[in-house]
Amino acid sequence: MVPEKKENLPIELPEDVTFDKPGNPLNWHPTWRDCACPSCGQPAKRETDTMDTFVDSSWYFARFTAPNAETPTDMAEAEYWLNVDQYIGGIEHAILHLLYSRFFARAMQITGHLPKSAIEPFDALFTQGMVTHEIYQTRDDNGRAVYHLPEDVTDGKLTDGSEVEIIPSAKMSKSKKNVVDPASIISAFGADTARWFMLSDSPPERDVEWTAAGAEATYKHLARVYRIASEIAETEVSANGNDDALLREMHKAIEEVTKGVESFGFNAAIAKLYGFTATLSKSKAGSDAKKQAAKTLAQLMSPMTPHLSEQIWQMLGGEGLVTIAPWPVADPAMLIDAMVTLPIQINGKRRAEISVPKDMDKAEVEKLALATEAVQKALNGNAPKKVIVVPGRIVNVVV
Repeated sequence: MVPEKKENLPIELPEDVTFDKPGNPLNWHPTWRDCACPSCGQPAKRETDTMDTFVDSSWYFARFTAPNAETPTDMAEAEYWLNVDQYIGGIEHAILHLLYSRFFARAMQITGHLPKSAIEPFDALFTQGMVTHEIYQTRDDNGRAVYHLPEDVTDGKLTDGSEVEIIPSAKMSKSKKNVVDPASIISAFGADTARWFMLSDSPPERDVEWTAAGAEATYKHLARVYRIASEIAETEVSANGNDDALLREMHKAIEEVTKGVESFGFNAAIAKLYGFTATLSKSKAGSDAKKQAAKTLAQLMSPMTPHLSEQIWQMLGGEGLVTIAPWPVADPAMLIDAMVTLPIQINGKRRAEISVPKDMDKAEVEKLALATEAVQKALNGNAPKKVIVVPGRIVNVVV
């Protein structure tokens, strides 16, 4: 292998390639690969795989700032749009694509294509985990591993009844056949189920194991959300019930889901949505409050389940698309609980608890605590030696 002479560069690619065969189309071109060796002049073949694919895409982010410019970049546009606020990629990006991109950014700044502020082109990096699955294998007559697709295995056996060896979950790989085709997932459960399950199972920086049981459970939950929304949409206007309690939970959900989405804590956001759904299903609030809560639920779910959320939003009379509706904002006043539950300790051991208004006077809290059955029994008619009230936290009684 020898390098091409500098005076022959750049080598122009052919425009009559075909894509009807797998692999690099340049390998199938009838004449382009044929050339004279730049060293000895004898017949030679051009190398078609000259760069890592990460190198090929190492400056696309800069081109995006001015895609129609006649020069590689437009300095004014690059200064306006760069840096990239958030880079998301697998672990291989940290040592390949990021490395090449940072080199390109420096070179492009030196050659006048990027401003000095873009020498480090990415402001933040988030490395996501992988989707994993168990590996199923048998052995051939020579003892070599034969891998089987998940859909061909039921209860640890193939369709012919032969047992398979199950290897713990690993990164999905075509060679190991431990892949689940997204088309089959979408066909069975819908795209929203797949997305919700993968986001809910673990933090996005960790691997997630794909299981049919997990997908089934997610599908049932989303069907329940749709059923709850349908019932609320069909409910006639009713007098207000316990609206305040539901609306407080709604604002807490807005606060926690927003924080989760902004910090990549999608699993924590979805955990809160599970809880809010349960609260909504049990709520005795009036129809207006429940409809407001259900519409908010659709908004909070829309980043994870866009199709279902749009359907629920429309069903409940939302205007336009939920995707472009203003994101809900939590009311700080609604995040403060009006009541607080205080544990009561007697000689250092928890024996009871009381629910009191959050701003109740310490003397009133002490009276309520001393009136509880557990404290009365412990005192046995005597006065307490000491009562310590920590507002909003605990009541300690020493007898």
